[in-house]
Amino acid sequence: MAILCYSLQKNWATITADKQMEVTQRILVYPDELKFNGNFMTGTAIDIQTGQREAIMMSFKSPQMLKNIDKLTTPSIWLINGQLKPIIPRTNENQFDNLTYNHHRRICNQVQINRVEQIARQKRGIVGWCHILRKRLTLYFETLPPPLSAYCQQLIIGSSNEDSAELMVSIKRLGLLHLFCISGMHIVLFTDLLRRLLVHLWWRKESIDLFLIIILPFYLLIGGGATSLIRATIMAELGLLHRYLNLDRLDGWALSLLIGLVIDPLLLLTLGGQLSYLLSFILQVLPESVRGFKQSLLLNLISLPSLLSYVYEVHLLSFGISYLIIPLFSTVVFPAVLVGALSFKLFDPLTYLINDGLKCFQYILNWLSDFPGMIHFGKPPLILALLLFAASLFVVSQDTSLKSWKILALLYVITGGIIHFPLNGEVTFVDIGQGDSIIIREPFNRRVTMIDTGGKLNFKKPDWATSKHSQDDAQRITINYLKSKGIKQIDNICLTHHDADHIGYLTTILDNIAVKRLIVPAGMERQPALLNKVRTAEKSSPVIIPVTDNVKLSSFPLQILHPFVPGEGRNEDSLVLAGTFGGKRFLFTGDLDQENEEKVIQKYPQLKSDILKAGHHGSKTASSYSFLQTVAPKYAIISAGRFNRYHHPDEITIKNFQKLNINYLSTQQFGMIQYVYHGQNGKIKTTLRGDETSWTLPNYLHN
Repeated sequence: MAILCYSLQKNWATITADKQMEVTQRILVYPDELKFNGNFMTGTAIDIQTGQREAIMMSFKSPQMLKNIDKLTTPSIWLINGQLKPIIPRTNENQFDNLTYNHHRRICNQVQINRVEQIARQKRGIVGWCHILRKRLTLYFETLPPPLSAYCQQLIIGSSNEDSAELMVSIKRLGLLHLFCISGMHIVLFTDLLRRLLVHLWWRKESIDLFLIIILPFYLLIGGGATSLIRATIMAELGLLHRYLNLDRLDGWALSLLIGLVIDPLLLLTLGGQLSYLLSFILQVLPESVRGFKQSLLLNLISLPSLLSYVYEVHLLSFGISYLIIPLFSTVVFPAVLVGALSFKLFDPLTYLINDGLKCFQYILNWLSDFPGMIHFGKPPLILALLLFAASLFVVSQDTSLKSWKILALLYVITGGIIHFPLNGEVTFVDIGQGDSIIIREPFNRRVTMIDTGGKLNFKKPDWATSKHSQDDAQRITINYLKSKGIKQIDNICLTHHDADHIGYLTTILDNIAVKRLIVPAGMERQPALLNKVRTAEKSSPVIIPVTDNVKLSSFPLQILHPFVPGEGRNEDSLVLAGTFGGKRFLFTGDLDQENEEKVIQKYPQLKSDILKAGHHGSKTASSYSFLQTVAPKYAIISAGRFNRYHHPDEITIKNFQKLNINYLSTQQFGMIQYVYHGQNGKIKTTLRGDETSWTLPNYLHN
C-alpha cells in the first residue's frame, strides 16, 4: 500500500513547470492560508483553470494595498499577473527542503505575483465556511495578549506567528515536540467537551457519536490539517465507528496509517509523521503495567533516533521532564488556553490571569532549555538511525536485561563517535546566496575553520514594510549544517574583508557556535561594523587577530599570502589564504581586485592551485587572465546568488575559464560544493546535479 501511494505521489509530482514564465491567472485564495511579514506575503492558492495548488508570494509597494489584502476574511477569486516558476529544492546538505515540503501539500509550482488586477468573492460552500471561521479565529487570537495568543494559534487552529516561533524554540530544545503530535489532545478535549455538552442537552449516545463523526472532519480543516491532527482525527473517527467495524485499537491504528498514507504518501518521511504514528503505536502495545515515568522514558527512547535525524541535538532533561510537563500541559495548560480565549470578551481579568500563568510556564520552559545538558549529537547516518530505532524498539517491546540496555548505549556511543570523529575531512563551499562562506573541517574534526560567514546588505524600509520576524540564512543553512555534523565549536573564522556579504552573518554564528579566534586583515580590527557584531554576540567572545602575509599562526591550517600592509578591510585589502587538503592545493582570494592579484603573483611567482575560489563571486574585477594563467587551477568555485543584482559571475570571467580549460562550478547551479577527502585522495561532490536550477542561470554559465 505504501509503495503504491509513493508511486502515485511520484507520478503527480512530475506535473511541474520547467522554467520561469509570465502568466495571467485566476486563482482561488482562502484568507487563512495567507501569511504576512512586513510588506511580504506568502500563501497557497488554487489555479482555477488547472485545479492545481500553487505557492504564491507577493511584495507590496504600498501599505494600503497590504491592508486591502490583509483584511480579507472570505474566499475570493484573484485575477493576477506574475511569474510562474518551479520550486527550488534544498541546495545545501541537511537544509530544510522546501520542494519536498510543498510536495507534501500537493504543490509543485510557485507564482511571484506582480499585480492583483481584480478580487471577486467566491461562492461559499462548507469548506469555504471552515476557512472563514479559521481566518476569523486567527484575527481574534491576534488580539489576545502574548503568549496566550501564540498558544491559541498553535494549539487550536494549527497556525503560527513570531510569538509561537519563539515558543517552539524551547519546546524543540527540550525534545517536547510530541506535545503537538502524540496524543491528539485537541481531538480528545474537543470531543469530550462536545459530548458533555450534548449529554446535558439530553442527546442519546448514538446521536452524539453520529454528530461527532460528521463534525470532526471540519475541525480537521479549521485546525490546519497537520499530520498529528489527521492521525488523531482518523483514530477518533474509527473509535466512534468501532462498534460497526469491529476493530481493536491496533487495527484502528493500522487503518489510520493506511488512510494517512493515501492522503500523504510521504507521511513517514517527515518528523511529525514519524513521531505521531510511532509514539501512538507504542502507546497501543505497551502493557497496562507500564505507566508514569517508565512510559515517558520509553517514549523518549523510541523517538530519539527520529529526533536526532531532524534536530541533531537532545537535552538530557528531556528524558525526565516530559513525565512532568506532558500531564501538566494536557490537564492544566491546554484547558487554560481554551478558557483564556473564551473569557477575553466576557471577563478579561480571567484572561490576563491565565496569560500571567502561561508567562510563568514559558519562563520555566526557557529556563530549563538553557540549563546545562544539551548534547550536540549530530545527524546519524541513515543505516545507523534505522539500527538505533530497531534496537530501541526491541528494548521497549521486550522485558529485556541490563545487557540489552548496554548494547543500545554502545550503539549510541559508536554512532556519536562516527559523527564527531570522522575519518574524512572536507572543504565545503556553502550556498549562502550572494556571499561567501567556506567551511574547512579536518579529519577527526581536529580543527574547524570558516572563511567568511555570508550576509546580506539590508536596505532601510519604512516601519510597515519591515519584517517582524525572520531567520537569516546563516541560521537556516550554516548553523544547521554544523549541528548536523556534531560541530559545536569553530577554531578559526577568517573574515576576508568588511563587506556585508562576507561578514553580515557573523553575529548569528557567534550567537550559536563557540568561536575561538577571528582572523582579519590588519586594520580591519578597528572597523566599528566588526566590533559591534562581536560585542552584540551573546555566546562567543573570540580573540580578534589582525594579520598580514608575514604573520604565522599556530594551529592554523592555512598560509596567509595577503595583505602585505595594514589597510581598512576593503576589497583590495582582502585576505588571500592557501592550504593543502587531501592532496589538493586550495586558494581563497576573497574579493581581491585584479591589481592586487598581480601583486600576489609577483611576490609568489611559484603560486599554484588545484582548486581556486573565484575572486569577487566571479566578477570581471577579479580573476584576471594572467592571474589564472599563473595559478593554473583545475577547478574554479564560484559563490554567487541566483538572480543577483550584480549579474555575477561575469561572462568575461567565464570566458577566461574556458580559454584556459578551467572547470568551473557555481553554487548557483550546483548548490553546496564539497571536496571530501581521506588521506591524499578526495573527490568533489555537489548537493544538486546541476539541472534543477538551470532555468535561473544566464546562457553563458551552462557548461
